[in-house]
Amino acid sequence: MSKSHTKSNDFFMARALELAQKGRFQVAPNPMVGAVIVKDKKIVAEGYHKFFGSAHAEVETLKAMRPALLKDCTLFVTLEPCCHHGKTPPCTKAIIKSGIKKVVIATLDPNKKVCGKGVKELEKAGIKVTLIKPKKIIKEAEELNKAFFTFHREKRPYVSLKAAVSLDGKIAENRTARTHLTGKDAEKYTHTLRANHQAILVGAGTVLADNPRLTVRVKALKSLGARDPLRVILAGRRPLPQNARIFDDKNVLVLRNKTIPEVMEILYKKGIVSVLVEGGQSVFTSFIDAGFVDEIHFLIAPVKLGKKAVDFYKN
Repeated sequence: MSKSHTKSNDFFMARALELAQKGRFQVAPNPMVGAVIVKDKKIVAEGYHKFFGSAHAEVETLKAMRPALLKDCTLFVTLEPCCHHGKTPPCTKAIIKSGIKKVVIATLDPNKKVCGKGVKELEKAGIKVTLIKPKKIIKEAEELNKAFFTFHREKRPYVSLKAAVSLDGKIAENRTARTHLTGKDAEKYTHTLRANHQAILVGAGTVLADNPRLTVRVKALKSLGARDPLRVILAGRRPLPQNARIFDDKNVLVLRNKTIPEVMEILYKKGIVSVLVEGGQSVFTSFIDAGFVDEIHFLIAPVKLGKKAVDFYKN
């Protein structure tokens, strides 16, 4: 497998990465993937993975070209083509059948079912496979699918924490108090975070105190295909009211008396690639202490709550 050096390759891969983002809200648990076909240093076809279960980016892009024209083209794809049967047939088979002779990829697939095997299958068929060289492009490709990479490398979901806090690091103890910490911009940001995660997790205390829906309710996001995340409730023995809004549909998972490592294992086995934690102090503290936090989103209000509220994290 050779290394690329031309600036044109960087340009074409950057376009493929741009295309990949179009599937942001609909492809999970699959990764976002984009692809372009180049001939005579010009993009002649492009595509991306549109939604889970649909044709992958490579196949989508190949379909846009007449087979007779593919022999002298190069396929640029943001992730190593898959070589196993899942919801769709292997992309490697489609690439080999197409007659294309050059493929440039941004990064290897971390899924052990692929991870280098896709490249070997293409090379065995006489296709020249090039791994993009600039670290900036490689970093962008991995950052785009950071949850997917974490899921396969660490065998757990990618975890984000979101909390509205005051200048002195406090969180409000009830829904009414929290409305004074956030506004419309913060609400939209929260719903965008929800749309970007497969699951959202809270404790039973949040359900009892706030009666939240934990859904995506921004029309602009819905128009882009944003789906409601799986709602996960960490509960002990306390009964949860069945008429609570979180139970408006069956897209809910109640986990009782589970440690955080057990929660991570359950979600991993369910194929949950990413989870957004929106809870209270005890839930935030439990995840941080367990070492399963990948990023934290603070919505900071220009006020101090002092003794009227609790710390975000309990030391």
